[in-house]
Amino acid sequence: MSALQRSLSPMLVPGLALLTAAFAQKTTGSLLTALAKHIPRPSGLHHFFLGNNGKIRTALGIVVALSLIRWANRFLNDMARNSWRASPPSDWICSKEIAVVTGGSGGIGRTVVEKLINKGLRVAVLDLKDPPEAFKEQARILFCKCNVTKPNEVAAVAEEIRTSIGHPTILINNAGICRPCRILDASAEKLYEIFSVNSLAHWLTVQQFLPDMIKNNKGHILTVASAASFLALPRCSDYSGSKSAARAFHDVLGSELKHFYHAPNVITTAVHTQFVRTPIIQDIQKRLDEEGQNILEADFVGEKIVERLVSKRGGVLILPESRSFLSGVAAWPAWMQEIVRDKYGRASAKRNE
Repeated sequence: MSALQRSLSPMLVPGLALLTAAFAQKTTGSLLTALAKHIPRPSGLHHFFLGNNGKIRTALGIVVALSLIRWANRFLNDMARNSWRASPPSDWICSKEIAVVTGGSGGIGRTVVEKLINKGLRVAVLDLKDPPEAFKEQARILFCKCNVTKPNEVAAVAEEIRTSIGHPTILINNAGICRPCRILDASAEKLYEIFSVNSLAHWLTVQQFLPDMIKNNKGHILTVASAASFLALPRCSDYSGSKSAARAFHDVLGSELKHFYHAPNVITTAVHTQFVRTPIIQDIQKRLDEEGQNILEADFVGEKIVERLVSKRGGVLILPESRSFLSGVAAWPAWMQEIVRDKYGRASAKRNE
């Protein structure tokens, strides 16, 4: 599906409704009269539907206008994040692509690996954790035990991948850790660990695999960041900070690919999720469930990531989509931001009791 088709689809229903009201007024009037019979007479809606349907057309016109603005915004966003191309590159063939997934032995990474091999890709998994038994039996998976924060290990594993299965065309920087604590309780050792895994490792893997993508002007680098990169959470200053760094890395990488390396067909995607049911939140998961928090399933997130990869389109993926407003929090008035921080601050303090 092209960028234009994806952007137009939300306008279909209100657009058809407006055309019906405008050009089939007799039919529309009959339908509204029938509908009014089922509405109590004292109701204002009863008189509204029985009256001139011009009000209906006006309301639908407003809906279509807002949909048009939303469509234009989505269309331009999609185009901008893909070097102003309306269609994806045509030289992507799943069965011939090679992906690298850091932190691929568990959580979101594991589901991504499983779905990628089901699509016919070959996948190299970089992780310190041993792979699931199912991975060991899968010929399209190459497991590489690797600490992605160690430059020498990443370089050695990258060479092994290139020699064993070829040059990767997809890199998914997924590895991440979280150790919730207050700022005064964060040790230097813990800070170095968090930032090394959640952000600095991205530099190491990209430096190994990007040059060949640039050479062939073909590739997709996907950064798993977090909704916490938009809204810093109390007791998660290290996590929010490291994920904010990952988001900045994604933004700059896309710019450099276009203006420094002239490789517009190497695309980038940033993924920002709210809480996901993986081992990374095991310390607070019970409390989150008690609070009624909407915790995403790893399989759902993995499916969305693979859908984005298969679509061959870059961009920003915020999950769930209903949380997209978080990306604009930094532009809100200070008093609004503080209200939101107070809400999360109180909830976090209760979890610590």
